[in-house]
Amino acid sequence: MEKIARMTLEGIAAEIGISRTTIYKVLKNKGNVSERTRERVTEALEKYHYVQNKNARNLALNRHYPIGYVGFRSRSANYFSPKVREGSRRAIREFGDDGLEVFFAEFDVENPRQQVDEVERLLRQGVRSFVLAFSDEQVIGEILHRLKEEDCQVVLLSRDWEKDGGDYYVGVDYYRSGLLAAELLGKMLPGKMLSGEKLPGKIQPEKIFLQKTLSEGTRKIFIPVTREYDSNRDIHARLKGFLDKLEEFPACQVLPIRYGLVEEGQIYQEIISCVEREPELAGIFDLTYRLDVTARALRDCGRTDIRLVGFDLFREIEKDIADCVIDAVVYQDLSRQAYFGIKLLFEEMCYGIVPEKKKFYSKLEIITGENLCYFNGSEWE
Repeated sequence: MEKIARMTLEGIAAEIGISRTTIYKVLKNKGNVSERTRERVTEALEKYHYVQNKNARNLALNRHYPIGYVGFRSRSANYFSPKVREGSRRAIREFGDDGLEVFFAEFDVENPRQQVDEVERLLRQGVRSFVLAFSDEQVIGEILHRLKEEDCQVVLLSRDWEKDGGDYYVGVDYYRSGLLAAELLGKMLPGKMLSGEKLPGKIQPEKIFLQKTLSEGTRKIFIPVTREYDSNRDIHARLKGFLDKLEEFPACQVLPIRYGLVEEGQIYQEIISCVEREPELAGIFDLTYRLDVTARALRDCGRTDIRLVGFDLFREIEKDIADCVIDAVVYQDLSRQAYFGIKLLFEEMCYGIVPEKKKFYSKLEIITGENLCYFNGSEWE
């Protein structure tokens, strides 16, 4: 377990080897401080996002508002934890001066019982407000029952548990995300832009794309699905939304869905086999959540003309999006969700602000090669 809190002046002083008194002089612009020392202090204050305490009342009363985050670690979603940490640190920068503390704990997605242990440990430390990202519905049901007995406030992050509806939820509408993915793929077909061919005309740009038109008839779509489908209602909702929306595109035909995929090699081989069986395969809707593996399979078999749509953004797929091997992903800002969930609990504890609703749905965004730079940070480089 890790405690995420705002860096204090004492901590910064120890980190850079300069006294707290000298740092205070720089903050107040008083006393004689060399320019070099002033620069070092200023750089450290910026690095650790230090802001002077604005809530003198909480400071004087030495009030602290602890929030516990307990979420999963997963190899197939290794971007999840860093994004949640990013959102947690943003909340600390904004509310750390008012007493916010975040206790960050994780469990192995393959061992969901560990979440129970981490929650119990935080309860023993006096935490009564929680942000939870769960992997097992039976386990989260047990945890929520326990926290209800302790009169705790809970935000469920990214995945909802709707059996009693009493807790906050911050995440996406999964059914709607499936609708959006189907609309994207349905409107993309037929055709894919191929490089290296010239369009007629006198003026030719250095790199021109010519749309490959598929033969008349149905547009075949393959849907590989992770094994988590068996126990995850959100994946069910995404698939249902996709299939419902695709009915508006009668030229699109869904091939038999391949369920139960889990290992990287299994996913890779399934894509290769489908491409070999279906030479006129037009599109893939990825529900394995391993878009990097699916894109690699398409590259290796020379079928990057096949439209590929999936979810989320992580480092391993950025080049595939830039190269249009992955045509589009439906994106949810997980960092912002984590920040908002912590903010919601903190404002209720500290300021008595109680939201009128329980469900908060994140905006769905579409990322393609043309706007990728706005999401991976490269536009600032």
